[in-house]
Formats: sequence, C-alpha cells, structure tokens
Amino acid sequence: MRPLSIRRLGIRAAILPGVALMAACGGPQCKNEAFFGLPSPDGASIAFVFHRICTGKGGVTTDVSILDSHTPLRNAPGNVLSVGNEQPVRAAWLGPKTLRVAGFTEPVYRRDQQVGSYTIEFNSAAAGK
Repeated sequence: MRPLSIRRLGIRAAILPGVALMAACGGPQCKNEAFFGLPSPDGASIAFVFHRICTGKGGVTTDVSILDSHTPLRNAPGNVLSVGNEQPVRAAWLGPKTLRVAGFTEPVYRRDQQVGSYTIEFNSAAAGK
C-alpha cells in the first residue's frame, strides 16, 4: 500500500469537513403543524391533517396521516396524502377502517389508497366541480 502524498492528504482534509457538514444537515429542515385531528369511530386511530413546513426549497405541503390513537404526530410527511402548498383538505371517517379525504388539488406528491388495514377514498376539489 502506497503512502498518501501530502497534497492528497490536504485535499481530503479540506473536503471531509464539508461532506460531514452536508450529511449532518440532511437536506431541508421540516416541522409539522397539525390543525385538525379526527378520531376514528372506534377510537383506535386518529386522522391528522397538517401543514408540513420545510426550509429552503421544500416549501409548505398539506398532509394527512392515519396513526394509532396513542401515537403522536411525528415530524414526517403524511402517510395518506401530501399535496403542494396550504390547501383546504378535509378528512371524514366513513367507518372504523375507511377514511374519505377531500378538497385538494394538484400538485399531489403522495396519495395512498391503502395504509395498513385502512382504506382511503379520495375526492379532489377538481373532481367536485
């Protein structure tokens, strides 16, 4: 194995702190602000509608997540729906395992019709016109 030259060591020493700093930042910093939480009819879960606010180019999204009723809203994107900007998204339980989500428009970043044992029905604002 060849020893590294002084020049190569200097380049590596200059690059490594920058790489470590970028890895530590992990991209945009985000926080969730829940503005609506609706327990399911059987009380086992809760549907959260929230804004996810990210610094930098992340911007704001409106998200929906279904969580166990004993689980707090974490700092993560929605597991049901994520749409661009602040939108008037509404959620309503149709039964203990069926959630209806309505009132959203494009851009849609995530829309899952099944989350675990839950079925989700979507009614976008464009479909209601």
